Amino acid sequence: MNEEKSENTLYHILSAAFCVIVVMSNIISAKMIKLPFFADSCIPAGLLTYPLTFLISDLVTEIFGAKKAKSMVYIAFGMNLLGFAILYAALRLPAISMVDERAFQAVLGLSGLRIFSSLTAFLAAQIVDIQLYALIKRWTGEHHLWLRNNASTCVSQIVDTVAIDILYLFWGLGMGMEQVLPIMLISYAYKAFCSFANTPLFYLSVFLVKFKWRSLFQTANAT
Repeated sequence: MNEEKSENTLYHILSAAFCVIVVMSNIISAKMIKLPFFADSCIPAGLLTYPLTFLISDLVTEIFGAKKAKSMVYIAFGMNLLGFAILYAALRLPAISMVDERAFQAVLGLSGLRIFSSLTAFLAAQIVDIQLYALIKRWTGEHHLWLRNNASTCVSQIVDTVAIDILYLFWGLGMGMEQVLPIMLISYAYKAFCSFANTPLFYLSVFLVKFKWRSLFQTANAT
């Protein structure tokens, strides 16, 4: 019973962190930032935190299984819809000054197209990531943690990058493929780099959950 309670607590903490990161990544993506070493390239600020969602979904898939991970993704999808609904309602409220209104609109006035593209890419990429991670784990068992982490994330990031750039930039904004393709390649290269860079953090997370978390919870219940 105590072990089940411990795992439920951990799952709720990871799910809450996942939802917060997804919602905030979408909101802060309104700000574009320059990439170091690439003077003419920029990315949405949300790309700094968004790769963490794949680390968490892989961790949940590893510890709790694909079904629990998918439930977390669906909850985060719903929280995004709720968050955007609240933002939309706030944008419709009268402001005390037009200066405040314009500033609020500029920062938080995400277009319906941007929201649709972002949520579509998020849902498709996360489901692909979870399914592929679970499939590779069935092949490798408890071995090759790095393989299922990086392979599932790198493939799912292709889905994410292609989906959002085609839907938002090519289809929505009418940009030509000669403009969209470089943006797509830079975005994917950044996401793939983050996946490989996060591998030690993923190993540490799995170790802490499998050995330290359960030990800590059992000790707390014994006192």
